[in-house]
Amino acid sequence: MIRAIIVDDEPAARASLKLEIRLHCPEITIVAEADSALTAINTIQANPHFELLFLDIQMADGSGFDVLHNVDTTQFKTIFTTAYSEYALRAIKYTPLDYLLKPIDAEELKVAVDKALHQQQSGVQEQIRRYLNQWAGPQVSPRVALATAEGIHLYFVKNIVRCASDGNYTTVFFEDKSKLLVAKTLKDLESLLAPYQFERIHKSHLVNLEHLRRYYNRFSGEVEMSDGAVLPVAQRKKSYLLDLLNGLNTAMLGE
Repeated sequence: MIRAIIVDDEPAARASLKLEIRLHCPEITIVAEADSALTAINTIQANPHFELLFLDIQMADGSGFDVLHNVDTTQFKTIFTTAYSEYALRAIKYTPLDYLLKPIDAEELKVAVDKALHQQQSGVQEQIRRYLNQWAGPQVSPRVALATAEGIHLYFVKNIVRCASDGNYTTVFFEDKSKLLVAKTLKDLESLLAPYQFERIHKSHLVNLEHLRRYYNRFSGEVEMSDGAVLPVAQRKKSYLLDLLNGLNTAMLGE
């Protein structure tokens, strides 16, 4: 039997993946689960003899790559899982590292498992090492291309403070107080920017967590951004945002 660990901060996603594995990959036994980047590190270290890791890319307290940075990856194979589209996978897709898009497709699951288990471990580790260096080492800040009526504009992600819905368009606000009206919906921008610590806190607002300065516990919740804007937090997002912010402290204490 192949022993595996599932790491995902969404209980429903873990349950769904376990079901698909039980139905379509009977050779795999789930020996442990983790619901955050921090617990994943502890779980992996506590289970030195497992062989396969199903690893969520984007979690509230960090990324799957943060997990791999803090464990010995020579003892297991990794299959990434993600709810995001090609925007979150643009670097991964150029390597032999495999991934599954949620909701998990049974056939893709079987192919990914077969591919992971038959890869030469040394080759996989080299690809992980290269990607982790690219992810966390010195590098040019990622940029995004934003389309307007005038043409295509390239911006560094770190300079984007927030995005606000404007019908079928979105206004993007930058660190230097400038703004840009782009021909994309806020949902489109959410998909594009989600891999870079952007969170949809309200139906009309997408924010860069790097530029979040304060949370106010009034009304359903409000946040203050680095550009001075005070934005509402949707009631359904309040608990999630508070858990996310508390997770920052947890992650720091675990370092």
